[in-house]
Amino acid sequence: MKKIAVIGSNSFSGSSFINLLLNKNVKVIGLSRSYELKYYFSRYRKNKKIDNFFFQKLDINKNQRKIIDTLDYFKPEIIINYSAQSMVGESWANPLDWYNTNVNSTISLIENLKKKKYIKKFIQFSTPEVYGSTKNYIKENTPFNPSTPYAVSRATSDYHLNLIFKEFNFPSIITRAANVYGEYQDLYRIIPLSIIKILKKEKLFLHGGGKTQRSFIHIDDVNNALLKIIRTGKLGETYHIATNEKISIYKLVEKICNQMNFNIKDLIINSDERVGKDKNYFLNSDKLRSELKWNDDVPLDMGIKKVI
Repeated sequence: MKKIAVIGSNSFSGSSFINLLLNKNVKVIGLSRSYELKYYFSRYRKNKKIDNFFFQKLDINKNQRKIIDTLDYFKPEIIINYSAQSMVGESWANPLDWYNTNVNSTISLIENLKKKKYIKKFIQFSTPEVYGSTKNYIKENTPFNPSTPYAVSRATSDYHLNLIFKEFNFPSIITRAANVYGEYQDLYRIIPLSIIKILKKEKLFLHGGGKTQRSFIHIDDVNNALLKIIRTGKLGETYHIATNEKISIYKLVEKICNQMNFNIKDLIINSDERVGKDKNYFLNSDKLRSELKWNDDVPLDMGIKKVI
């Protein structure tokens, strides 16, 4: 790993992975549609090896040619694509925005890169929402069943990426991580949001009373999985990155309250569930564990304490 490009470098996951790469003396180029974030939202900004990082403010919707020119100049062996229009619930309001970024622009990027000889691996950081709501732990070959415009858009680009691998041997790998959390995360996410609400003594609205269940995984475990996938992951494969621990959103918030000596009844207000929200999704990560010898190391209680 000499040179790695991170598209969507301002994302929580992207900036956290950049920090790990810099610690390992890798030269990194970051591309993002917004200016670099302040140090309190971007883990790598305080890294002592920041001189190995090069940033370009480029938008995959508006600057495709410049992105390709930059990658051609830098010639990274590995490209990790975190870029996506996210915000699941908001995708109902104007789905064309989500389809434009996550389908049109993402597929355009793949098409522009598919003949570049310097690329050894292109890793698409996708989402479990492509599967829709699930009752049991699902494997990587589970059929897609998206339930929001956001999920439809991500499923479409994943389908195309698999097709390009089969027909043109484009060296791609798809990863899907469970609910990722950790230090430096956007404050609207449930764990930091709950902490902030407790500190400010404000109310927290829980959609559907927090009955939905999720599997949360700390960003450090995700990053270690990505290192394994970069080094020994098989081209054309999909890997789930997840823990085996289920928890409802209510119980999650209760854990946070307990660590902060706060009564959950003084914090939450129940609200209606979001349209199309998946009740549950759980990823089976046996493939990653058995084939690439990965294990998660950060228990949820410890991870929450680190975020607090």
